[in-house]
Amino acid sequence: MAEEKIRTYGVDSADNYWREREAEGRVSEKRVHRFIRDLVVINVGDSGNVLICGVGDGHEYRLCAKHFNTWGVEMSRYAIEQYDFDTHNIVEANLNNGIPDFEEKFDAITISMVLHWLDDPEEFLSQAKSSLTENGCLVVVIPNITYYQYRLKYLFGHFPPISASHKNFQTPIEVEQLFRRAGYRIIERLSSKDAIKTRTWPTLFATDIGYVIKPL
Repeated sequence: MAEEKIRTYGVDSADNYWREREAEGRVSEKRVHRFIRDLVVINVGDSGNVLICGVGDGHEYRLCAKHFNTWGVEMSRYAIEQYDFDTHNIVEANLNNGIPDFEEKFDAITISMVLHWLDDPEEFLSQAKSSLTENGCLVVVIPNITYYQYRLKYLFGHFPPISASHKNFQTPIEVEQLFRRAGYRIIERLSSKDAIKTRTWPTLFATDIGYVIKPL
């Protein structure tokens, strides 16, 4: 019987992470990118300042930049070098050190699939308030580790295919408690997949869950 490799989590090199994703063909535009853009448009309006925390594959930034003055933070130099758009407003930095000083306030800050990379997500969220305009909001998207197919995997004794990039694991309920501890109120909770079952039971049937939150 082959010896199984011990399961470990967290990313040692952001550059290698994006090289591997590119090699696997996992850097294309997806529904979730357009979902985030739409949430920003709904909550900001026709114009404003937007910050993308974790530019990643670049699609979210590119879509938002068509509508807004857009800035970004990305920790992978390799990822930044792959973008086919102007990167003048993108700073290479580690969000574990907080949001860099852009000398701007933002009407929306997007944090998509990023909280689980952070050492202290509560502290990060608390500090993010100082980067918002008076009526600004955070648009947060998390992977749903309570998705029903994952629950079935556990039921039958198997570990679900949760991304190894996770440094911390939080259920939707725990994330919502985190928002409140960090000083935010939840304006909206929804999923990128607009189906009856995901609208009714997002924590069960949605693979990702999006939140619009504002400081208390």
